[in-house]
Amino acid sequence: METVLITGANRGLGYELLKVYSTKQYISFPLVRTEETAEQLMNTFPKNCYPIVADLNYDDAKECIANIVSKHVDSIDVLINNAGISGKEFLIETVSTEEVNNLFNIHCLAPIRTVQACIPFLRNSDNPRIINVSSRLGSLTRMASGEFINRDFSYSYRMAKAAQNMFTISLSQELQMDNITVCAVHPGQLITRGGSTDSDTDAMIGATNMYEWIETINIINTGSFVQPLVSNQPW
Repeated sequence: METVLITGANRGLGYELLKVYSTKQYISFPLVRTEETAEQLMNTFPKNCYPIVADLNYDDAKECIANIVSKHVDSIDVLINNAGISGKEFLIETVSTEEVNNLFNIHCLAPIRTVQACIPFLRNSDNPRIINVSSRLGSLTRMASGEFINRDFSYSYRMAKAAQNMFTISLSQELQMDNITVCAVHPGQLITRGGSTDSDTDAMIGATNMYEWIETINIINTGSFVQPLVSNQPW
């Protein structure tokens, strides 16, 4: 039985991913921030679901992750870094460094924390995969083309996702010799609470496409940036 750890699993894409992986008989480790949410998930997914309560803004989340995972399994097959928050300010006069710092923490530092906690378990998998949920807005190529001019997308979100993409590239190169696949995905313009004005895809469709694509990849695909089952994305 394969295993998956999903951050930000309480709503939106993360919750839909949890639903998909549960139906596929995976042992799942949804990471959430409150005991109340963890209890709700255990009631909804009573079989092979072991919620982890941790705040990815802080380094002690690593110990929380490792403690729960080690109680149930020796390996993790799929780590999905999905947790994220949206930015607000799109003008240089109004953007705050506090907002930028908050987004960098959850989109860039949090994945570092989860990988550090999970890497001993990933190394025990026959086909370990790390998937960082990125965004089209993290693509320097698409951004530089002028595709998103006057769309009022926040400074902090675009900057954080671009930095997260660099983390994906760097990590994929480092872990290639360990046979650990590292990829970034743009899940599509999802209809979620933090979705963009041009959202057109149900989160369940995005989650299903991700699952089907993740099932097909291995080390040959490491370093990819894709919209699963749709297209490759330019860095």
